[in-house]
Amino acid sequence: MSLGPRDVIDRLAALPDPVRLVFFTQTFGCDTCLQAELALDEIARLSERVSVEKYNLVLDREQAAEFGIDRAPAVAIVGAADRGLRYFGTPAGHEVQSLVDAILVAGGGAGEGSGLSAASLAAAAAVDRAVEIKVFVTASCVYCPQAAGLAYRLAAASPHISATVIEATEFPDLARRYRVSGVPKTVVDDRVELLGIQPEGDFVRSVLQLDAPAAPGSGAADQS
Repeated sequence: MSLGPRDVIDRLAALPDPVRLVFFTQTFGCDTCLQAELALDEIARLSERVSVEKYNLVLDREQAAEFGIDRAPAVAIVGAADRGLRYFGTPAGHEVQSLVDAILVAGGGAGEGSGLSAASLAAAAAVDRAVEIKVFVTASCVYCPQAAGLAYRLAAASPHISATVIEATEFPDLARRYRVSGVPKTVVDDRVELLGIQPEGDFVRSVLQLDAPAAPGSGAADQS
């Protein structure tokens, strides 16, 4: 079941610190930017601790570079610090839950690491290199918020880990590049893939130790 306004209000009531939704849009070539903007405005309306900052991807190049945003619609979810939490696409359907989870993680609503086990937190703390997680989702996918939430929590637990959740139907070029035929699909450092949902321990081991099979879309910038 996707979250309704009352559910969002109840979940965000536990948010201790303010969170900025740094939103990037563009005037031309973005059919879903307005829908995404309205969705973010609605979520911010439901909590006084959530605000939306709006930038144009083309005109506000300095801000886009600062947050590593190269397409729209996209949002950086930023609390007291930028923990590398990103969402590309429109948060709709079940993906409202993914964005709310990211807000809670960014704002410290569930504590450092946001609910990860002690073993997972220790593994994340030992990371000393950059790890980039991409999670492909769709709004109709019941299981996608679980995969997205794990990625966001892991990113929050280490300054070296980033997590970007991507609405696959809104970015078909990325879906083709990484050969996304089903969701959720997680891609780590553009060369390791995880299909479906994983238990937390398996997910963390695969992401941080990179011991899963190489992704078919690895190094495939020319596949799109």
